[in-house]
Amino acid sequence: MRITIHCLKQNFPPKSCKPPNFLHISHFCFQNPPLEMSTPVEEVSAHLKKFNYEDWISKLDALSIWMYDFGDQHFPSTIEQKISDIEHQIDLCIKVLESVPQEKRELNRERAMFEYLKGRFYNAIPDVYKEEAERHLLKATQLDPLLRDAWNCLGCCVAKKGNYQEAKEYYQTALKMGEENAVILRQLADLELTFARVAENPAKQIDDCIKYAERTHSLDDMDGDILGCGHFTSFLLTGGWDHNNLLLALEAYEKAKRIDAMKSNPHLEYDCSMVNRYLENYKMSLTGFSDAALKNPASDALDQVKVTIQLLDKLKGLLQVKRNDKKKGKSKRKSKGKSKGKSTETSLSALIQSLPNIDLNPLYNRATTDLLTEGPNKQIAVIAAVRCLVKYEYKAPVYYMLCDSDENSFVLTVFGIQKEAIKQGDQVTVLEPLCKFIDFEWDGKHYQFKSVRVNLLEQVLVNGNDLPPNSAMRETISYP
Repeated sequence: MRITIHCLKQNFPPKSCKPPNFLHISHFCFQNPPLEMSTPVEEVSAHLKKFNYEDWISKLDALSIWMYDFGDQHFPSTIEQKISDIEHQIDLCIKVLESVPQEKRELNRERAMFEYLKGRFYNAIPDVYKEEAERHLLKATQLDPLLRDAWNCLGCCVAKKGNYQEAKEYYQTALKMGEENAVILRQLADLELTFARVAENPAKQIDDCIKYAERTHSLDDMDGDILGCGHFTSFLLTGGWDHNNLLLALEAYEKAKRIDAMKSNPHLEYDCSMVNRYLENYKMSLTGFSDAALKNPASDALDQVKVTIQLLDKLKGLLQVKRNDKKKGKSKRKSKGKSKGKSTETSLSALIQSLPNIDLNPLYNRATTDLLTEGPNKQIAVIAAVRCLVKYEYKAPVYYMLCDSDENSFVLTVFGIQKEAIKQGDQVTVLEPLCKFIDFEWDGKHYQFKSVRVNLLEQVLVNGNDLPPNSAMRETISYP
């Protein structure tokens, strides 16, 4: 997930390191009518020459902000083209920086800022480590150990080469240099999120990520996406059993999408769409993936649209087969097959007819799926026969097609339980089912069915028995 979740495409890389001020470059450079130049780099270069480089630090700092915005918002058709385009702009920015006369950077602070800006420009390619960037940023911190932005940018730089502990030390050094800072806190949240995916025990890092993200959000409510990434990653790393983390992720993402600056962010759109698919909000998921593909053609968002449609078509097809069988009446079930042994249909029919014989805890009321309401159904139990496992691109969730005692077919969507724990021909009791009504049209097709969601072993009995503890899925759900 470029939790840049792509929060967090898809290996939870750190976000670009922006300084605390996010003003657009044009706000910095010109108090009088702006110069008519074709690019920000040319504008800054011309401005510096015109005013004899008197304010070179503020103008080049502004240019560095533009450079990072360009890297975050430029989405050509391939990743290779993106890197090439950014490198070209970096080279132009470095030339402008190196044009600053030596006499304008003789003071220690000026020398430190020169090294910082040089390192910052080299560090502008998202997710790509550059040794030159680290070298210049280190020199900046040596020249001015109180240069907070340099420490923060250095943390971002070394995080890209996978040095978690060193990056964290740099970020924390920057954090201690002044008041609570949303930019640095966000970088720390991103760092914890990135390395939680490779940690042996990621629980603490995910917890730290969410804490940093909450502190970030309290300072800047435009930063809700990193909080969403934290909750979404927690859901994935714990095997998908915590439905509440999905809801919290969606809430944070939706808040972030209301911010104008975030509306064009394809990574946010992608991650929000992924959460919606896990929540079975299929239409919103398809719409989001389609939008993300338009914003970033190099992503696999269109592939995710295809995978989602393939799943929905499978479910629609299986449901349609059962509806057609049901319309033919009971006469077909009474006919005798010539093949040896029972047919699959006859076996399923026998399973369905025996469902009322399954014992049920008196604390629960027996119900068929047509009586369920959308959302949680407290003190209700649905007993159904497993028609089949539905093959799917990813290992979680696991989808089954079930049929209740009234021959109502529905989808059982299972998280947190091994696929092998429930098999075709089993009789499954779902306690307090969480029901979702699917009803929407997409690309000329109408999808309409009910899905019952299971998150925990305790919600399911198979053939009247509890599932053993080793049926729980404790593996991380891979982000597509």
